[in-house]
Amino acid sequence: MPRVLVGPTKADISDDEYGKSYNLLNNLHDESFTVDTYTRSVADHPAPENVTVHALGGANRVTFYARLYRTLLSELRSGSVDVYHHMNLSYRWFNPLLVAGLHGDVPVVVGPCQAGHAIMAEEFNRMVSSWVGTDLPRPLTDPLHATVDATRDVVLDPPRMELFQRTLDAADRVVVVHEEARKVYADLVDESKLRTIPLGVDPTVFEYSERGDSQELVAIGSLRERKGYDVLFDALTEIRRAFPDVHLHVFGEGPQEATLRRQVRTLDLESNVTFHGYVDQSVVREHLSRARAFVHPSRSESFSLVRLEAMSMGCPMVVTDISGAREMVREDEEGYVVPTESPDAIAESVCTLLADDDLAKQIGRRARDRIEEKYDWRKIAEEYLDVYRSLIS
Repeated sequence: MPRVLVGPTKADISDDEYGKSYNLLNNLHDESFTVDTYTRSVADHPAPENVTVHALGGANRVTFYARLYRTLLSELRSGSVDVYHHMNLSYRWFNPLLVAGLHGDVPVVVGPCQAGHAIMAEEFNRMVSSWVGTDLPRPLTDPLHATVDATRDVVLDPPRMELFQRTLDAADRVVVVHEEARKVYADLVDESKLRTIPLGVDPTVFEYSERGDSQELVAIGSLRERKGYDVLFDALTEIRRAFPDVHLHVFGEGPQEATLRRQVRTLDLESNVTFHGYVDQSVVREHLSRARAFVHPSRSESFSLVRLEAMSMGCPMVVTDISGAREMVREDEEGYVVPTESPDAIAESVCTLLADDDLAKQIGRRARDRIEEKYDWRKIAEEYLDVYRSLIS
C-alpha cells in the first residue's frame, strides 16, 4: 500500500486550529493510502483510519524542528515512503532535507503555498517568542524587527530566496492556494509543476443561514495593525449616519486593543461596537448566522480562512482587495471587494447591504454556493489525493 510521509505540518495539531494542517489531514480518507505525519503535539487526532499523527515533543520550536528533520530523514532513508509532502512551507522559507537533496528519488509535494504578507512589529514579537518558547518583551524584539526590516532586501532576502528556490526546485509538485499565488510561484518554478488547490472550510460546521433584517455586522481577527480595524471604525461613523442602530461585533484580542477602544470612544461609537475578545467558536458562529454582513478590512493576508467561514454561513462579504480576494469574493456576486485604507468604500458597500433585504439574501446564498462549489475541505483533500496518485503512477 502506498505510503505518504507528511512534515512539517503545523507544530501543534488540534481540531480548533485556525489553519490548514488539521483540516487537510482530517479529510484524507482513502483506504488505498497510508499517511504518516510528525508534529510537536497532538490535541486531537484526525478521523481517517489511514492517517496517523506522531507527536515528537520539544521544549520549543528550535528543538522540535531539529528532532523533526532527523525523524523525517530516517523515514526517507528507510525505503518505505512513496511520496513526501512538506505541508507547511512559508514564503521564503526552506526545507533543509530538500535543499541538501537528502530525499533521494522519493517524489516531493510542497504546499499549500501562499504569497507572503507584511510582518509588523507585534507579529514579529509573537513569531520570535514562539521560536524560543517564552514571551519576549517588545522593547527587546522591536529594535531587532527594525533592523530586520531595514536590511531585508540587501542582507536577508538573497540567502533566504536561494534556500527557498532550492526547496522548490526539489519538488515534483508545488501546490498554490490561488491564481495570484500561482503567478508568484510561476516566476520560481516550471509551470508544469504547479497545481492550484485552495484552502477550505467545513460547511457542515459553518452551516448556512438565510439573512434576516438584522443591522448587525461581524468582524473577526486579532487586534493588530495589519487587520485594519482603525479603518473599519472610521467607516462605521459614516454607516451610523444612515443606520443609527447598526452594531458591529468584534471578535479577537491583540496588542492594539487599548488603542482601538480609545478610537471607539473618541468617535462616540461605544453604543455601536462590542468587543467580545476570544470566545468559543460556537458564539462566533451564532453571530455570523444572523449578521447582515461580514466586514474584513485587513491590510495584508496571504489567504483568509475567516472569509471562507463567513461565506459558508451565508454572510454577504465586504472585504479588502488583498491577495486572492477577487478570486474568492466576486464583485456583486458574493459581496464587495474594496480598496485597503478606504473607509468610504467600506461604508458605501455596507450601507448597500443594510438598505436591501432581498439583495443581502441573494448575495448570502451565492456566498454559500461558492463554498460548496470550490472551498469544501472534502473536495480539496480529494484533489491532494489526486496529486499523490499522479506521482505514484
